[in-house]
Amino acid sequence: MGRIHSFQVEDDDHERRLALGAVRAAEQVLFGAGCDHVLLTLPAFRFDDLPMLSRAGYKEFAHDLGKRVGPGNRADPEPGEGYAAVRTSQAGRESWERGFLRGYAVLLRELGLPGGYAESSARRALTSLAGPGGTAGSYQLQDFFHQGERIGHLCLGGSADGRTGFVHDVEVEKKHRGRGHGRVLLRAAEEHAASAGNTGMALTVFKENTRANDLYRAAGFSPTSVHLMRQLLRVP
Repeated sequence: MGRIHSFQVEDDDHERRLALGAVRAAEQVLFGAGCDHVLLTLPAFRFDDLPMLSRAGYKEFAHDLGKRVGPGNRADPEPGEGYAAVRTSQAGRESWERGFLRGYAVLLRELGLPGGYAESSARRALTSLAGPGGTAGSYQLQDFFHQGERIGHLCLGGSADGRTGFVHDVEVEKKHRGRGHGRVLLRAAEEHAASAGNTGMALTVFKENTRANDLYRAAGFSPTSVHLMRQLLRVP
């Protein structure tokens, strides 16, 4: 697996063609190094280039979303009574980590990525959440209850500079969905970020997860970048 970290595209069609040529050249370098897939991240200010990359064989698979937090930035009213959050037990934390590894790897395999890469990526992602030296710092996992019954969980973290709170995972149990609990959990995440002095929140969601995408956008999140992938095929 290779990654193109960035490329510059101007508004002029000629410059776009040159930029696409640079992407193709990078693909050849990665292909020569043994990579069979390329990942590319496109920031929001370059979203106009998505059609060009789509024609070049790149497919969107995940979006980074963000929003500002603090006074004047709340998308939801105060939740009703009966909600409570409890720090997840060690046994629950270990169970969540096993589920995270399994689910993350399955999603990547469904995207067509090799099994070995999918599993190693899942382990790296968990390490970045769990370790204080990770890019996202250590995470906090909380179980949420409504009127005494567990309804789901929330996994939160923050950037090293203290400016951004991360929503690593938000999940409402199936039997409790469709009742507004997801919005309550996201509001709790927003309150947590604001109380920690963060000015923004961020999360990553797979494109195919339409339910989660609808929830996040209704809560005021908007796209900040798009992750794309292209498979490099060997010519017989």
